[in-house]
Amino acid sequence: MNAEPPLIELEGIGRRYRGKRGAPVIALRDVSLRLHAGEFVCITGPSGSGKTTLMNILGCLDQPNAGIYRFLGREVQQLSPDGLAWLRRKAFGFVFQNYNLLGSATARENVEMPGSYAGLALAPRRNRALKLLSGLGLAKRTGHRPAALSGGEQQRVSIARALMNGGRVILADEPTGALDSVNGEQVLGLLEELATRGHTIVLVTHNPEIAARAGRRIELRDGQVIVDTGPSINQRSIPLTDETPGERQPVMGIATRLLQALRSGLTSLRANLLGTRKMRAMLSVFSILLGVWAVVTMLSIAEGVFRDTLEQVGRLGADRIEVSPDWSEGEPAIALTIEDAQAIAQSIGNVRRVVPSLTQRLTIRYRSENLDSNVESYAAFIPGSGIDGDAPAVERGLFLSPRNNENRDQVAVIGWGVADNLFAADEDPLGTHVMIGDWPFRVVGVLAGRAAFADAPEWLTDHEGRRTIIPYDTGAALLHGNRNPSSLNVFMQDPLQVNATDRAIRELLIGRHGNEGFRIAFMGARIEQVGEMRTMLWLGLGSIGGIALLAGGMGVMAIMLMAVTERTREIGIRMAVGARRRDITQQFVIEAIALASLGGLLGLCASMATSPLVQSFELPVAFSPWIVIAALVCAVGTGLVFGIVPARRAARLDPVTALATRG
Repeated sequence: MNAEPPLIELEGIGRRYRGKRGAPVIALRDVSLRLHAGEFVCITGPSGSGKTTLMNILGCLDQPNAGIYRFLGREVQQLSPDGLAWLRRKAFGFVFQNYNLLGSATARENVEMPGSYAGLALAPRRNRALKLLSGLGLAKRTGHRPAALSGGEQQRVSIARALMNGGRVILADEPTGALDSVNGEQVLGLLEELATRGHTIVLVTHNPEIAARAGRRIELRDGQVIVDTGPSINQRSIPLTDETPGERQPVMGIATRLLQALRSGLTSLRANLLGTRKMRAMLSVFSILLGVWAVVTMLSIAEGVFRDTLEQVGRLGADRIEVSPDWSEGEPAIALTIEDAQAIAQSIGNVRRVVPSLTQRLTIRYRSENLDSNVESYAAFIPGSGIDGDAPAVERGLFLSPRNNENRDQVAVIGWGVADNLFAADEDPLGTHVMIGDWPFRVVGVLAGRAAFADAPEWLTDHEGRRTIIPYDTGAALLHGNRNPSSLNVFMQDPLQVNATDRAIRELLIGRHGNEGFRIAFMGARIEQVGEMRTMLWLGLGSIGGIALLAGGMGVMAIMLMAVTERTREIGIRMAVGARRRDITQQFVIEAIALASLGGLLGLCASMATSPLVQSFELPVAFSPWIVIAALVCAVGTGLVFGIVPARRAARLDPVTALATRG
C-alpha cells in the first residue's frame, strides 16, 4: 500500500442538477476516491453513469453539491474562481473527445494558449509549443488550423496543449471516441507513454478493452462507484509544482500583463475580421465609423463657424485692446512710450503683437474737395516683425513698407470712403498728392474692406472707410512733434482671455509708471458673446454627433453580446486551459476597444475626406488637434463602456455549460 499522501481525495462527493420542469437529477452520489500521483486510472460505465460529471469535478470545471474534494490536502471548494483557474492551469490538462480546439487559431497557437494564461513570455512559450508538437509528430503541421488537420492530428494537438504547462494530471474524456482504430490506438499509446513518464492519467471511457489497459479501473453506475480495483502507483510519478493552489502567484508586471491581454484580444479580432464572423465585425466597425464621423464633422463645423465669427469680429477689433492716457480727473495721465509697447509685447504671454499708434483727426484736401479723416500712424513691435505685421489689406496699390518709415516718406494709404469723397468715380487716386494738414502726401494705396462692412452700421462704415494711414516716423515728425504714441494697440492670441490680459497689462504699466493714469478699452461684451456662441456650438452640434456615436456604441454592444453567444464554446475552452474571469473580461473589452478604435480612425479619415462636400453647402469646416484627440478618445471610450457588459457576461459563463455548447 502506498504511504504517500493522495494527490486527489474525494469524500462523499455528490452532484445534483435541476432537470426539466425543476425536477432534481442526481449525477453523482457519495463518491469517495483517492488518486495518487503517477496512477493510470480508467473510469468506466454506461452512458449517464456520471463519468463526465466526475471528470469535470476532478478538473475543477464543476463543483459538487455535497462532500469534500481535496487536492494535495487542500479543500478545493474553499478556492476562489481565480484559485480554481490556477489549479486548472498548473495541474490539469484536458483531452476531449471532440478535441475542443479553437478553429481560428493554428496548431501552435492552440498549444500556446495555456502558457499565455500562465504568464510565460512569448519566446519560451512558442519554443515549448513547437517542441511538444514536434515530439508528437506534428513538426510540419504547426501552422495549420484544425480544419486542415485530421482527427488524429487534432487529438495530438489537444494532448500537446494538455502538456503545455506540465500536464501533471491528464484528464481524457473519451479521447478515442471520434477516431478510427488506427488513430485511436496511436492516441492511447501516447497516453500510456505519458503514464510511464510519471504523468497521472485519468481516462474516461465506456469501452472495456480500453479500460483493461489502465493500471486501475473505476466503474460507475447510476452515479455511484461499484468497482474500484485499487491504486496502481507508477514509481516514476513526477512531482507537482512546489506552489499550492491557495498561494499567491508571482505577479507579472503591469506592462507585460497588458501586452499579453492586448495580443490575445487583437488575435481574436483578427480572426473575427478575416473569418466567418467578418461581416458582424465589419458592422461593428461601421457603426463606430458613422458615429465618429458625425462627431468630428459636427465639431469641425462648430470650430469653423467659431473661427469665421471670430475673424469677422476681429475686423471690428474684438481681438484688440487699446491702451491710452487717461485725461479725466483723478491720477495724472501717463505718457506712453515705445518702451511700454516693447515691454507688453515681450512679457505678456497672450499678446501676439503690440502696435503703437499716433492718431489725429485732420482735414484731407484734394483740389477743391476736402474731408475730415482719422489720420493714423502705426509701428508694430514683435521680435522679427516689421511695420506691416498687422497691415490691413488694400484693394488697389500697396501698403506702407518698413522703408517708407525709415525714410520718413510722405506717402499715404487712404480708405475707400476717402477715395469716394475726394476723387471722381473714373479717377484713379494712386500717384496723386493730397494735403494732410499742411503737408502733401502721395497716395500709394486704397484700403480694402468695402464688402466686409456692407451690412455694418453706417457709423462703423464711415469710421472704417474714412481712415488714412501714414508712416509712423513721418507722422511723429510732421504732425505730432514727438515719437511717443497716443495709444497702444495690443493684439491677443486668444480673445477669450481678454480679462486676464487686461489685468496683466495694468500690473505692468502701474509697475513702470507708478500710477494708473491710463485707460484700457476692449470689446468685452462682443468677446463674451463669441465665447458663449462657441460653447453653444460645441454643445449643440457635438450632442448631435454624440447621439450618433451612442447609437454606434449600442450597436457594438449588441454585436459583442451576440459574439459572446456564438463564442460560448471558445470561452469554455479558454476557461478549461486556465483562463481567469478577468482574462476573459480583458479579452472581450480589448476586442471591443480595438473594433471601436479602428472605427474611430476610419471615421476620422472619412470626416476629413468629406469636408469638401460639407463646405460645398457653404458650411465652414476647421479641424484642430483637440478634435482629432477627442474623436479617438470618444472611440476608445465607446469601446470600453459598451464592451464591459458583453465582457462581464462572457466571464461569468459556467465552464461545463460553455464546453457543452456546439458551434
